[in-house]
Order: sequence, then C-alpha cells, then structure tokens
Amino acid sequence: MLDLDLSGLTVVVGAGTGYQAVTATAAALANADRVVALTRVSSRHPSLAAAADATLSFAEYAKVAERVEVTNRIESRKWQEVDLITNCPQVGPISRSLIELLPSHAVVSLMAEPWELRPGVLDFDACDEAGIKVAAPNLSHPAIDLMPEFARLCRVLLEDAGVDQRASRFAVVCDTPCAPFLERMLAERGARVGVFSHPVLLTDDAWEVIIVAMRPSAKPPMDINSLGRIARRTRQALLVQFSGGIDRSAASYFGLRVWPPKRPNRGELGLPLEILGAAPVIRRLTGGLKAAEAAYRGAELGRDSVGFLVKAGFEMLDREHA
Repeated sequence: MLDLDLSGLTVVVGAGTGYQAVTATAAALANADRVVALTRVSSRHPSLAAAADATLSFAEYAKVAERVEVTNRIESRKWQEVDLITNCPQVGPISRSLIELLPSHAVVSLMAEPWELRPGVLDFDACDEAGIKVAAPNLSHPAIDLMPEFARLCRVLLEDAGVDQRASRFAVVCDTPCAPFLERMLAERGARVGVFSHPVLLTDDAWEVIIVAMRPSAKPPMDINSLGRIARRTRQALLVQFSGGIDRSAASYFGLRVWPPKRPNRGELGLPLEILGAAPVIRRLTGGLKAAEAAYRGAELGRDSVGFLVKAGFEMLDREHA
C-alpha cells in the first residue's frame, strides 16, 4: 500500500474523464487541504463540462467535494499557495513562466517515469534554478507494478491487430525498461522474439511483426531511412506502434502496414492504459502523487523507493536521493 498522505497541502491536478477523473478525489481522500482540478479543451478531453462533471462526481461520491475545486484557470498570485503540481495535459506544458510563480518548496510530479515523457512537457532547467523538486514514480515499485501491465496492454494491441502471437517472428525495437517484459510476454506465448534497442540494429531476419516501443522524441528513430531498410528486407512485416513515433508517411510510401490505423498522439501509447480497467490507472495516479509527497516531505528516495527525483539532463543521470 502507498499510504498517501497529503495533509496540509494544496494540490493542482487535471480534471479528466474516465478513470483519470479519480486524481482529484484521490488527493482529497489523502487529506489534501485543497485540490484544484484544471480543465482544458484537448483532442482527448474535448468537453470541459464532461471533465468537470466526471471529476466532481467522483469527489461527491467519496464525500470530499468540499475540498475539490474545478476551474479552467488559476490566478497568477494563487500559484504561490500551491504545494504539489502534477504534469498532465490540462496543466502542461509546465513552462518557466509558470514555474516562476510557484513557491520554492513546491514539488512537480511528473506522474510518469522520464522515459515516457514527450519533449517539452516541463522546463527542468527552470525547476533546478528555482530549487523546485521534480519527482517521478517508480513504475517497478511493488505498489505500482506497471511494467507487466504495459506488456499486457501490448498483447491486447497485438490481438486487436489480428496477430497470431504463437506462430509469428517478432522484432521488438525498444529503448525503454519495457523491453524484458515485452520479450517475456511474447516468449511465454510461444513466439520467436528478437529485441533491439534501435531500428538500425535490426537484423535481416524475416520478421513478420515489428513492435515499436520507443521513447517519445522530436525525431523518431523509426524514420524514412529505418523504414526503407525494413522494406528492402520484407514488405510483409506489420509495424505495431506501442510507444514512440513512426514516420507513417514513409511507411505508406514503402507499402508497410502500421497498427493501430490511427496515429497515437505524441507521448501516448498505442492503446490507453484505461483499456485494462481501473486498477493500473489508479496505481499510476496514486504512485505519482506519492512520489511527490515523499519529495515534499524530504524522504529519502532511492532505487527501491516509490519514486525518485529528476534533474535537468535526466537522460544522462541516474536516479538520485531526495
């Protein structure tokens, strides 16, 4: 159990629909003094009213609605009262101008491990300069345990694509901690699997399915050059976009098939985690809040902790102690 305790804190989260709407209620149930749930029109949440209604419905059901406020903006001077702020589409990108409004004791919760983030979601340099801690949940912590869930989600994506996972040759192109979990999931179902950390390392085997499970990036490695090499080996391979980008225009040019048919937004998985039900989503949300709480309280955050601190240049840094 995470034993989330936000007593005495003002927390800013996103107002959402579906299981994402639970975030504000989770913070209030953890005894936060005040929870501000921001709304924002986006492709994923096109209706402000729907997000507000869903967020408040959970809060009312849990009898914490008096401490949850749904709004579409926070006045500049009110940011000085914020203790924890979560990275989410309704709040971000968290820019220097916003960071400069926060008190120095505030903590930003990434609500994800750094390798999951699309570029530009947070100005890490501004946080470092302001002395504001940035916390990320440890998705491998037993109380969060999302890595096996990612593998299960990938399996559902393959099933949606009509892939026979027992009789196919899979190449997993993955530069994230998901790699061993994806490999194990496929091997347990009898598939033949090769794992590669970059498209240029793909061997010339007759791969039937190529799972792309890369970090989000401004220039995805699965570009026209990588796709051209794949097409020269076989045009029959199915590209399955689990995470990270694929140059779909180039794939179409080479006659390569890509699943899912609709391009996921940058930084999103091929299928939303919500497909697996409430439990993994809530573990992620509460884990992100717990990591921020631990950082705020000055707890020691090591490799086996519920979360860790992230600094500017995190791509080159190991996890640190609070």
